[in-house]
Amino acid sequence: MANITNIAITTANSSADNTAQQIYQWLTELPTRSGKKLISGAFGGYSNIGGEDAFSLQQGNDIHTLTGKFPAIYAADYARGWDICPPGDEASLIDFSCNGTLIDHWKKGGLVAISHHLPNPVFAGNNPGTGEGALKHPISNDQFSQILLAGSPARQRWLAMLDKVAQGLQQLNALGITVLYRPLHEMNGEWFWWGASGQNSNDRVRIGLYQRLYRDMFSYFTNHKGLNNLLWIFSPDANRDYKTDYYPGDDCVDITGLDMYSDTPEHIAGYQEMLSLNKPFSFAEVGPATTNGQFDYGKLIATILQLYPKATLFIPWNNLWSPLKNINASAAYNNQHVINLGEVWNGSQLS
Repeated sequence: MANITNIAITTANSSADNTAQQIYQWLTELPTRSGKKLISGAFGGYSNIGGEDAFSLQQGNDIHTLTGKFPAIYAADYARGWDICPPGDEASLIDFSCNGTLIDHWKKGGLVAISHHLPNPVFAGNNPGTGEGALKHPISNDQFSQILLAGSPARQRWLAMLDKVAQGLQQLNALGITVLYRPLHEMNGEWFWWGASGQNSNDRVRIGLYQRLYRDMFSYFTNHKGLNNLLWIFSPDANRDYKTDYYPGDDCVDITGLDMYSDTPEHIAGYQEMLSLNKPFSFAEVGPATTNGQFDYGKLIATILQLYPKATLFIPWNNLWSPLKNINASAAYNNQHVINLGEVWNGSQLS
């Protein structure tokens, strides 16, 4: 990869490796281009589960068969926090066996994205009741604060989870693979344990606790684990308010984004609000609100390019939200401005 000097925007981690810094600089420059400027993506699934949502290359391969293009970014999720485990074994719900496939994708000139639906550290066994485990079990601010309290059982479970996640990220770090890393997403929504205490709640205590937890994660991975290959993404939900209120700070975020599930993407809120944070902007997770197979992905990309021109990437979710189960995927991935696999790296240089 060619050296890029005079990086205009620096990574949140001042010790980020050279490859991460170069990719970051490249991202900041994409919106100024007139040609290819929007990076395509796909979500490959959850690591080490069965069924349709299991991680594999199937999503990417099927998109390639349908459109003739393979997505430039391939995304995986290390954790399904709605599954049940025995008390003391919460970290077992985190799995990074997807790494081998991600490494191969990187070697082919692609980019790698990783997110998590992390188990709930408040509950031993991650099973307070129903089939959604503890991922969507609400916690009080007092319970949330226990995760940040040194020596507490919740803190011990949290650090065990982070240690397991870090093992996977360290495998990629050792190979110099940059990860577009999106933890604790959709925090302004009320459906995940780390999120808002109610629908469109302006709970300043909860917001402060979220910021502390994000910063805690950033510090642990950066300073304690030496992970210098991560570009950190902060992505609130487009359908809820208080998007930038949860922002944990310039010194621990590289990329902002929106998780956008909408049948009318031309009318979403929050684009200008996120741009005000002065970071590269992404559509970190996209799909329809109504899963009837009629969402037009070609129109989505045209809308992004026209109305949200600072966007650098889009990553559709899988299953019913996928381009494969909706319409006009080919128009999306073959748009003249979209960057697919084979168009990220030019030999050893970023295209």
